[in-house]
Amino acid sequence: MKALFVLLLLPSAHSIALRAAWGRAVGVVAPVVHHIVEPHQLQSTTLDRLTNVAIPSDEGREVLAFTARPADGSTGPRPVLVLLHEFFGLSESIVDKAQGLADELDCLVVAPDVFRGVTTDFIPRAIWLALSTPQPRVNADIDAVLRWAAAQDDVDAERVAVMGFCFGGGKAIGYTTQARRDAATVVFYGAPVTDVAALRGLAAPVCGCYGKDDAQFPQFVVDGFRDALAEAGVEHTVVSYDGVGHAFWKDMGQIARQEAPQAEAYGLATGFLRAFFEGKRDAVR
Repeated sequence: MKALFVLLLLPSAHSIALRAAWGRAVGVVAPVVHHIVEPHQLQSTTLDRLTNVAIPSDEGREVLAFTARPADGSTGPRPVLVLLHEFFGLSESIVDKAQGLADELDCLVVAPDVFRGVTTDFIPRAIWLALSTPQPRVNADIDAVLRWAAAQDDVDAERVAVMGFCFGGGKAIGYTTQARRDAATVVFYGAPVTDVAALRGLAAPVCGCYGKDDAQFPQFVVDGFRDALAEAGVEHTVVSYDGVGHAFWKDMGQIARQEAPQAEAYGLATGFLRAFFEGKRDAVR
């Protein structure tokens, strides 16, 4: 199952055909798979303790999210960073990263639950959630988050960035290429956009952090991402780190301990975001 998920994400003719076949297969087996992965609530944990705001959406529902502001009590106005979780859903790790980034960058960080009520550590269910959460739905949730953020007294809604991990990394650049082209993007080991026409619409820079041993996004995929950004004329910095594979940044403890290359990637991403938020465009290259 995990190998299939990897193949589905690779940007090749084979993967396009495979995705089409997968789509047909999902229509047949979806009721069975849903029965397997959905009822087992013991595989999920409540989001009540992970979220601290319910944001109204255009759909008449609420987007649950964790929001973090700098612990030093500064008053702003401050930029907004939307932080998108990996395919396990919103988690303690994402919450900790959100607070760390808020403190580091003096920004408002909003980490929405884009799986809409589900978080899991059961990999088959995580794969199902990722494959059944379409980009337009994520876009709508981020739109709601940014409308809410713009109404906050301490926010400068003109300075926006979107950052994500794995599933969330792909959705982050999906959002900025489709909906908010003036927002900066940080992709941690997420599915890249290599459509040059789509990337040309970006009016803000892109940062990518990948592991050289990542079987899900091999080096040729990362190189393709970098080449496409260059061809599209998008300011970017895309780095592959030796000795690590997929999902190499687990938690903020790795940053506190100055583990390599996690601390290096953290420094790259936060330096990139700080430069963007401060309007120092030359510094993001």
